Amino acid sequence: MPQWIASAATVVTALVALAALIVSIWASRRVARKREFELLLERIDREAAKREERIDREAAKREERIDREGAKREEAIRAVMDRSDRKFEVLQKRSDELYRQLVEITARATYAGAVPERAAEVAPATGQGEAVAAQDVLGGQPSD
Repeated sequence: MPQWIASAATVVTALVALAALIVSIWASRRVARKREFELLLERIDREAAKREERIDREAAKREERIDREGAKREEAIRAVMDRSDRKFEVLQKRSDELYRQLVEITARATYAGAVPERAAEVAPATGQGEAVAAQDVLGGQPSD
């Protein structure tokens, strides 16, 4: 029996060693897979960070381009508005000048319309003809 126990102990020892070896291999594979998974996650994180940086740079470039284009458009609008303002001022001055001329013409026309009437009134009173009286009225000479 002692031989049997020694043989059994040898077999059990071999089985325990074999089981330990299997567990050790399994554990090392599990650790290796875990490490590979962690490395893969780290790589994914680095690539994601690079992509985010690239996207941020591209977004900044686009925003800068949009700002430049907006500034150009605003400048163009200001230039158009300035030209429009200058044209308006020129037209306003021309309109004012034409209005003054119209007032002068209207005053002259009113005065000229009044001359024959006034000459008709002045001529009998002064004993002059209407043509002579009209010349006096046009010349601004007072006639008595």
